[in-house]
Amino acid sequence: MVSGELFGIDVHEPAEALPTLSPVIPCAVQPLNSEGYADYLWTGVDGRQQVERKTWYELLGGLDSIEDQLRRQLAAHPSIRLILIVEGVAVPSPTGTTIFKETTKGKRHLFYAGKSYFLGPMKGAYAWLYEVGKYMEVYQTPTYGSTLNMLASFYKADQKPEHTTFHRYLKDITFHPNPMVQRLMGMGGHLGIGATRAEALIKRFGTVYNVATATPEMLASVEGIGKAVAVKFLRGVGRPDV
Repeated sequence: MVSGELFGIDVHEPAEALPTLSPVIPCAVQPLNSEGYADYLWTGVDGRQQVERKTWYELLGGLDSIEDQLRRQLAAHPSIRLILIVEGVAVPSPTGTTIFKETTKGKRHLFYAGKSYFLGPMKGAYAWLYEVGKYMEVYQTPTYGSTLNMLASFYKADQKPEHTTFHRYLKDITFHPNPMVQRLMGMGGHLGIGATRAEALIKRFGTVYNVATATPEMLASVEGIGKAVAVKFLRGVGRPDV
């Protein structure tokens, strides 16, 4: 039985996976593929996740067999989220597609041209990845080291019960029955003009145009609108004279 508490690494994955990941996350090598799972498996707060890793060499070598494998994994464990990682650097060339390999020179990591495919299958691979993306998430990494870093990040993120990512960017959308107030909020929401201030300004000036063409002193005379807010708003809507 595969343990869900550890980050599982299939026995067929590169040997460097365990020594690279074990210092940062709890992991173990397990016979995942033989039990119908993908190459990596873990359990997070939202359930179990599995990742299948494929290289561009494998994709360009034959998409049908990869698709069959993904279908079998989905069928064997339909309740487990399946993610596909495509690894490597592939570049279209005048004669087809060239795969680049990584090498280290001093402190620099370089890529050099490796195997070339002269039948130009890269367009087909892109189309295939687009279609696969309708059924599972697809990520790309340049090297196996990058893949391991990504997997460790996935695992750590999955252990947190709540995330604040994007909370400071995604705000609740509110609609006002007065279209003038709504429009002013749309123009000045990021400039300090929320619903209360927009209502007060429209009540005083009547239209968005009148607000936008008023002087800072006129806007500041409205309760709740200080001089600094008035100047910020007018400059933000393109008033070069303020």
